[in-house]
Amino acid sequence: MSAQDVEARVDELARGLRRMAASLLEAAAEHPEAGRARELSAAARVLMNSVLARLDGDAGEGLPVDGGVSERGVQDSGPVPAETGSGLEELVGLYVSKYDRDLEDPVMTDPSLSYEKSRPLSRVQYAHDDSFEDAPLWKDAVPSRGKAVVRGMTTKAEVLRRMHHHYVLRRDLDGPEGELAVRVLLGCRAILSSQAVRGGDYFDHWKLERKLDALRWRAVVTAAERGAEAQAQLAEMLKELETLADAVGKLDTLFRRQVGDPSLAAGIPGVVRVVEAILQGWPKP
Repeated sequence: MSAQDVEARVDELARGLRRMAASLLEAAAEHPEAGRARELSAAARVLMNSVLARLDGDAGEGLPVDGGVSERGVQDSGPVPAETGSGLEELVGLYVSKYDRDLEDPVMTDPSLSYEKSRPLSRVQYAHDDSFEDAPLWKDAVPSRGKAVVRGMTTKAEVLRRMHHHYVLRRDLDGPEGELAVRVLLGCRAILSSQAVRGGDYFDHWKLERKLDALRWRAVVTAAERGAEAQAQLAEMLKELETLADAVGKLDTLFRRQVGDPSLAAGIPGVVRVVEAILQGWPKP
């Protein structure tokens, strides 16, 4: 077995460990017993801060196993992300339930489409039938792509052909590139679902959502293109998203904990400034 084959196997195992860590965090968030919840949360952090960090070649030495989270903190506000570690995986574990992780067709539609131009595609999308099962894949050659759609005269199947490249299907994401893209999708959803973003009123929610939509669309389109270059680009997108998620995770922790400890509110403005600095010119084109 070549070194490349071994590394591919290691990458596959690492993805499984990341899914396990996210599931542990989800279980911790839902567990009614504070002590057991703390143990589950600590186990997830061991996976992310020690095991996965070494597999990624970036061991986080000196990180506390329990992330410095006391049992009182768990009782006050539930398991919370540590100050260090993978903020992206922890936010996904906290805010994206396992029932919300299944992809539907289309996985995503082009966010740059105007309302008027998106209406034909929306009508097919909300028909809830099997139209997308026979829709062309991203890399298929579609001669009628770009032709005008005439309401009442263009069939649903032809709408999907003419609006090819304005949506991405599940079948476009069935490779290793798709796994990376799904991590981007879930990470964006978790950031927008976090308590600090939804209830903190620290940012312009509409602008943040547009930035995340742009990243999500770029991720699924890149994954649909497939290949080593696509994987490298997606890995870079994940790094960008992880940088933002780490900062949002810290803000979310302070936002939720301040209910039990009002003194923590003093640290929020500084973290908000960090998030705002990251969002300047983010994501990269």
